[in-house]
Amino acid sequence: MRRFLGVFLFAFALALGSLASAQRAIGFRLSLPEPGPGLGVGLEAPLERNLAFRGFADLFPGGPSFLVGGEVLFKPDLGQLDRDLRGIRPYFGGGLAGHFGDQSRLGLHLSLGVEVLLDPRTGVFLDGEYFYPFDGPGRFGRVVLGANLR
Repeated sequence: MRRFLGVFLFAFALALGSLASAQRAIGFRLSLPEPGPGLGVGLEAPLERNLAFRGFADLFPGGPSFLVGGEVLFKPDLGQLDRDLRGIRPYFGGGLAGHFGDQSRLGLHLSLGVEVLLDPRTGVFLDGEYFYPFDGPGRFGRVVLGANLR
């Protein structure tokens, strides 16, 4: 299991490193309630006009454990439909994540949320996330509040 964990973390680090050159936003995250309050960081890069890739790592000090994942989000700007709604970006999507702590689990990660741009470089978001491990037990949902800096 340790070898698998090492390979997974190495692959994730390579993916984040390759995104660093195309990086468009750095996100700071605060999550509640399960598996405990957590703090995290993320990188977000555009793929297409309404698609984005987000990689993140959240630390849960109460466990101690952490969640590392990457996901593809459909994230349109409502300003495309109405100019008064410019800067409001609802999104949904999913990808893979690993929850590492007393037991390590890999699974599916789903997100549903909205980001509001305060100015062209700063946005705040509210996100509902769900982690569903492939091995069955240990699934949890949480709410994430954060800020993206471009």
